[in-house]
Amino acid sequence: MMNTIGMVDIFKMLKKRWWVIVLLSLIGIALTTALTNYVLIPRYSSTTQLLVSRQDMNTQSIELGEIETNIQMINTYRDIIEDPVVIDKVINELGNTMSEVELQQKVEVITQDDSQIFGIKVTDTDPNRAAEMANLMAATFQENIDGIINVENVAILSKAKVNAVPISPNLSLNQVVGLLVGFLLGMILSIILETMDKKVRDEKVITEKLGWIHLGNISEMSKSETAIEEKNLVLQYQQITLKKF
Repeated sequence: MMNTIGMVDIFKMLKKRWWVIVLLSLIGIALTTALTNYVLIPRYSSTTQLLVSRQDMNTQSIELGEIETNIQMINTYRDIIEDPVVIDKVINELGNTMSEVELQQKVEVITQDDSQIFGIKVTDTDPNRAAEMANLMAATFQENIDGIINVENVAILSKAKVNAVPISPNLSLNQVVGLLVGFLLGMILSIILETMDKKVRDEKVITEKLGWIHLGNISEMSKSETAIEEKNLVLQYQQITLKKF
């Protein structure tokens, strides 16, 4: 019963302070929109796809075991792509504008289950540079893989293209987060304001909760009533003064 009363009281508090919840929700949306558009730096990604085979792909018949071996080797190719053997050469091609660690953090090798095809994805704040780095990574890997392990054929199926649409930040997602955070803060603030408000607005609080006796009500006078009362007091004072003389 107490829980039911508590929930009802909370609902009344929120209903009474609904404008606080709405205001903070709108502020949350506005702040996340401004943060996304003017503060957070957009990031772009480009992906190139490769097919690596240990045999010449022009050969008419490739055994099933060879295909399975090629699939298992993809993890090795990932390590080679992220190794300084490839990374350092790409950095040199880019004019030594970043460190080895910085480039490694931008590169991601994307694989698919039971597939000989994998992708090299590069993420950067510049869409043109992201595509350039992805294509350089693929070309450098293609040129150097044969000297590292016995691989006869590396084919670049699709080159990375410039993607002008940022992958982050996500404006819609951030706005939803801002709305939820603002809504939650509005609820908390509404409950706090109501809890701190000690004004008695109902005589039931005195009689039922405090157990006191209700002696009467004192109504608040309007401005016109106050003005009339002041005039009456002035007249009474003047009459009393005249009687004394």
